[in-house]
Amino acid sequence: MTPSMLQGFIDAQTGPGMLLWGIVLLLIGVGIVWLLRTEKRQYDARGKGRGWVWMRLLALPMLALTAATIVLPARSISGPEALAYFYLALFTLGPLVWFGLHRLAGALQSPRFTRGESFGLALSGLAILIVPPLLLGMAQGPIYTVSHRLQESGFDRAAQAPLALTALPVQRFRLGTAGEIYTQSLQAPPGVHIERIDTRSGDRWSNTATQTHAYLCRQGEDLHLAWPVGSQLAPLRIHWHTADGTLQQAEYRVDESQLAKLPTQDFAVNWRADGIDLPVPLMRDVVQLGWENASGTLHYRSLGMLQPGENFVDDCVMRGYRRVAWQQEGPVSGVILRFHPTPPAAAWQAEFRRTGI
Repeated sequence: MTPSMLQGFIDAQTGPGMLLWGIVLLLIGVGIVWLLRTEKRQYDARGKGRGWVWMRLLALPMLALTAATIVLPARSISGPEALAYFYLALFTLGPLVWFGLHRLAGALQSPRFTRGESFGLALSGLAILIVPPLLLGMAQGPIYTVSHRLQESGFDRAAQAPLALTALPVQRFRLGTAGEIYTQSLQAPPGVHIERIDTRSGDRWSNTATQTHAYLCRQGEDLHLAWPVGSQLAPLRIHWHTADGTLQQAEYRVDESQLAKLPTQDFAVNWRADGIDLPVPLMRDVVQLGWENASGTLHYRSLGMLQPGENFVDDCVMRGYRRVAWQQEGPVSGVILRFHPTPPAAAWQAEFRRTGI
C-alpha cells in the first residue's frame, strides 16, 4: 500500500468509511481465495496438486530474492543513478528473476511442471501482488467521497439543541494605535465534547478544521474568539457530543447590537522569564514572539512549530503560556499580533516590546 493509499484509508476512518473499506478488503480476499482454489483444483486434476502447494509456498522466498536483486544494488549506488537502476531493474531484471525462479522450481517438482504451467503460476502470483493495490487505489476516491457525504449528512441530521457552551461577555481591547479587537470565550460544561465547528459563508457551511481561520481557537472543549473591530464574526455552527454520546448542534451568532456599547480596555502583555501572559486567549496563528539577537535587534518567529506537549487541536495561546526551552532561548522580548479584517480592509498588526530586561 502506497503512502497516498494509506493516507486515504486513514482519512476515511469514520464508521461508514471503515465499513466500505471492510467490504473492499473482503471482496479482494474472496477473489484471492477463489483464484487459489481454482488453481488448486486444476492442478489436482492433473495430478500435480502437491507440487502446486510447494510452488505457492516457495513464492514467498522467490519474491524476497526478486526484491533483493532490485533493491540491494540500488541501495549501493548513490545519486540519480540509483533511481535509474531501480526502475530499469524493476522492468527487466526483476521479471527475469521472478519467472526464472518459477521455471526452476517447477522443473524440480515431481511430476515436473511444464514451462507454461510454471509461467502461469508466476503470472497469477504477480496478479495477487499487483491487482489488490491497484483496486485499493481505485477505491480510495469513491470511498472517501461516499464516506464524507455520509458523515456530512450525519452532522446535518444532528438534533438541534440550545447551545451547551456558556458564552462569556464580549470584551473590547485597544492594541496601542494599531487597532482594536473584540474577544469572547465559550466555555463547555463537564461531559460535553466538541466534535466539529462550522462557519457560514453565504449559504454554505464549512468545517473550520479544513480551513485557515484567524478568529477562532480551541483549548480542550472551550472555544475562544477574537476579531477586529469593524469586521463581522461569521455565524458558527457547533456540534458536540453529550455525556451519553448524543450528537447535538446549535448555531451561535454574536449580538452585534451590543458591541458598540462595550468599554475599551488597553491590551497589555505581562512578561515572565519563561513566557508571557496575554489578557485573553488568542489564536496561535495571529501571535509571533520575538527574541533579541546579539546586535539587540528583535527576531520574530511564528508559533507554527509546536513545542513538546502541544498539538494542533488546542491552538490557543493561553494565559500562562510557557516556552519549554526558555532557559536556552532567553526571555521573550516582543510580541506581534496580526489580524485580518474583512476584505477589502488591509491586514494590520500590533507590536508589544518588553522593557527593563
